[in-house]
Amino acid sequence: MSEKNNLLSIVNDNSKIELQSLKRTSHYMMDSPSVTFNHSHLSFSASAYRKMGFEKYKHCAIQIETGIGPEEALALYLTPNNEPASESNCPIKVNDKKTNFAITCFGTIAKQIPKVVRLLKKPRNQRRIFTFFDRKAKRWKIPLEPCFEYRNRDFKNLVDAKAVYRLLFKGNVEYIGQSSQLNRRINQHLKEGLIKFDTVEYSVLNNVSDDRRREYEAKFLKEFVEENGLLPPHNRIMGVQH
Repeated sequence: MSEKNNLLSIVNDNSKIELQSLKRTSHYMMDSPSVTFNHSHLSFSASAYRKMGFEKYKHCAIQIETGIGPEEALALYLTPNNEPASESNCPIKVNDKKTNFAITCFGTIAKQIPKVVRLLKKPRNQRRIFTFFDRKAKRWKIPLEPCFEYRNRDFKNLVDAKAVYRLLFKGNVEYIGQSSQLNRRINQHLKEGLIKFDTVEYSVLNNVSDDRRREYEAKFLKEFVEENGLLPPHNRIMGVQH
């Protein structure tokens, strides 16, 4: 049979092919409430507008856990209210179509939180975070992930803190690790001399468990492998303990 007849036999085939529609994953089409960080405001999705009920309020207080400084905050908590405007109360603005809303005048708050400062340097499509209702706090919660928000090239002045960290040389990640005492661990790296590095980037994690800190280390290693196809040059396994 000729190639032409072969093609016709395929076209005239009476067998039925079942099809299914693909759903868009646009920020404004997703069912889970989400928020996009901007330099001056927090922009909430249409699903957040439907589920959070913030359109009933004029202002919102943005809070962190008591006893934890902004430099270590792992979440922002939202408390909507109709109290007068103040230094701790940001305006809530609903769009004309009443499909989404924003918390404005956020800029000076953002500058106090290193994780947010680092987040705002990313492209807009990487600044979206899913928010959820925290039943324990009875507030809507925006989680903040560690993102190596601190950078240091003066290894003599590193903090004495629990941390997840990465070592870089000329901008390239050479090693990702975690430690219960960052300054001691970096000095150990320097004495061993096995890894050449000129920069340490880290996130302080004094207020999470050792297991949680190791989970963050494993998460960053996994992300590195997904992006680069292999571990950093001086990591041999997916997560290490110090």
